Amino acid sequence: MKRRDFMTTAALAGIGVAAGVRVAPVLAQDGTMGVAAAQRFSIGEAVVTAFSDGFLPIGADALIGVTAEEFRTLLQAAYIDAEAHPTGVNAYLVETGDSTVLVDAGTGAVFGPGLGHLAANMAALGVDPGAIDTLVATHLHPDHIGGVVTEAGNPFANATLKVSDTDLGFWTSEDVKAQAPEEVRQFFDLAMAAVAAFGDRVEGFTGAAALGPGLSAMPLPGHTPGHSGVMLESGGDALLIWGDIVHVPPVQFARPEVTIGFDVDQDMARATRAKVLDMAATDRLRVAGMHIGFPGLGHLEKAGSGYRFVPSLWQYG
Repeated sequence: MKRRDFMTTAALAGIGVAAGVRVAPVLAQDGTMGVAAAQRFSIGEAVVTAFSDGFLPIGADALIGVTAEEFRTLLQAAYIDAEAHPTGVNAYLVETGDSTVLVDAGTGAVFGPGLGHLAANMAALGVDPGAIDTLVATHLHPDHIGGVVTEAGNPFANATLKVSDTDLGFWTSEDVKAQAPEEVRQFFDLAMAAVAAFGDRVEGFTGAAALGPGLSAMPLPGHTPGHSGVMLESGGDALLIWGDIVHVPPVQFARPEVTIGFDVDQDMARATRAKVLDMAATDRLRVAGMHIGFPGLGHLEKAGSGYRFVPSLWQYG
């Protein structure tokens, strides 16, 4: 990673049961009561549950390749408050037969009260983290693995952590950490702590490795060196859980060339996004994104020089 990229990332470090939605009271980190943000839907014979971990604000200053005025215009065109600029953080549970796989673990207590709601939302649906057999990390950034590191210990006590060998090697490298500015080293510390919490239950993977029944990895490098999507194929249907292909959907769908300071390799992230957006639109592939407004599920269609996101309709049965 270039020092410029490390410094850009450092500036962002402080940002701080049937199919359908299950409504139940949950206690947020700040002590307030709300309702569970969870939605179940079917992909072939598999059952997928989208869980919200909350949201974080990402402003124009975090993005590269768009002006503040362009940012404001794009958010307003999507009927989103350009001053609050909320970005969702999601995780996805995939149940296929006897397999229970969670894709990403949310933020835990890393980023404050706007986030860290995954555990409460899972509890509201009666999902026991101890019953999850596999946790797939799309990458090892804090908002995807922070939920592993809690004061009470790793809640996924029986799960195997699966993460790409490339990301594993990068974020657990003392040599790479040593090259980072002091304020960015916490990213490495948290990744190392999360990986250590699984002990010998860590499996690295490469390429399009199998991750579970009907599940395979899709290398999507750039955002991090080993950033990966998860492809689910079941009963003639498919879903790509694409991790962090976009962070501010109204901006990056319309302007795919726009990157974010969190991207380890800006050029590769831009190229990967262009390839995946084109593939999803051309193949009419349903996608789910960790930073698309909850539940983050839908399709893409080409619109001018960019794309338009079409949210999936509610599954009535």
